[in-house]
Amino acid sequence: MIHEIEDIGRERGRLTARPGPEEAPPVLCAFEVRTSCPVPEFHDRLRSVLDPALRLALSHSFDGEDLPADTIPDWFAAAGDGRPVPDFAGRGVERYVSAIGGGRWRWELQEWLYQFDPESEFRGWAWWDLTSSGDREAVIWVDTWGESFFACDELRWLAYVAGGEEVAGPRLVGADGWVAASTR
Repeated sequence: MIHEIEDIGRERGRLTARPGPEEAPPVLCAFEVRTSCPVPEFHDRLRSVLDPALRLALSHSFDGEDLPADTIPDWFAAAGDGRPVPDFAGRGVERYVSAIGGGRWRWELQEWLYQFDPESEFRGWAWWDLTSSGDREAVIWVDTWGESFFACDELRWLAYVAGGEEVAGPRLVGADGWVAASTR
């Protein structure tokens, strides 16, 4: 799925303002996340990484050069580079490796950022919302245009490195499931 610039702008807006029920697509995908910190802190960490990544998608050419990464939080950049990180990020790297098994063991920052290239078809999701189902239980909601199988390891990496203890999903959920979760 190629991400149109207008869609990326709306996606970025959903990072800070919950969309209204009338904006929801018929189906969303949900990732249930058990966090190592209170959900608002986890949400802040997700936003602190996704916002600059989406800003790059809106403002920079993805022409093979390194993308500017000075607005990406140090803890996230360091996790991908193998440098020392805060405990929450280090545990997240370990949990990601364990969850993925024989797959990629870490995402280098530039490779991760390139997943946000608007011309690329690799990123199969768009941020929709985050809801809480408990003090340390969150649900990440993404729009996958109704697809149940899509590339999402970069999102899983972010969720773990931002403080996810366990990340389950994705699973397709009707928009009414998101509406109910967003009004709790």
